[in-house]
Amino acid sequence: MRYLSNSPYIKHQGQIWSVNAGDKYQISPKHIKRIIEQLNLMCAKYRRVFVVVFDLHMNSYTEDNQIISHFQRKLFASIKSKYQVKDIGFAWVREMEKAKQQHYHYALFLDGKQIRHPDTLLDVIQEKWMFAGGGHVYTPKNCYTMILKNDFEAKQQVIYRLSYQAKERGKGYRAPQAKDYSTSRLKP
Repeated sequence: MRYLSNSPYIKHQGQIWSVNAGDKYQISPKHIKRIIEQLNLMCAKYRRVFVVVFDLHMNSYTEDNQIISHFQRKLFASIKSKYQVKDIGFAWVREMEKAKQQHYHYALFLDGKQIRHPDTLLDVIQEKWMFAGGGHVYTPKNCYTMILKNDFEAKQQVIYRLSYQAKERGKGYRAPQAKDYSTSRLKP
């Protein structure tokens, strides 16, 4: 049984973070803590961290997440080549609610010295997702944030937004060996 919380706050790594939980959502503290850890690592390594969020839609249902693995390999190779970045932080979650196929909420954390605006990056994301066999890419309003000098308030806004990924609703529609979410595994 997975531990869930409806508290609007979570304490992790010595800080208290506001999260999108409460009456509307229960979230997985384990999941949001992994996102916080990866974002904090990127902010410790780089003066500027560029965060971009988007949704990946499928044309048909799959029990596994092989499409995400294929997409990431191609996308990360392109990002490293085009932007000359060393580290790529990410967080994604698989969900399925009313549609007949799953979709993915995705966030990238990149060196903000190398990339400052998402237009070209979003074109690359769309191209790689189509190449992997996915459907369309949805880009929400205000899809990116630049975190300067490890700014707590800017990080807080990102954490609040990404805590939506940790909500329990929509999870579990997959084969037992497939994951509901994943994050990068950056090290200090």
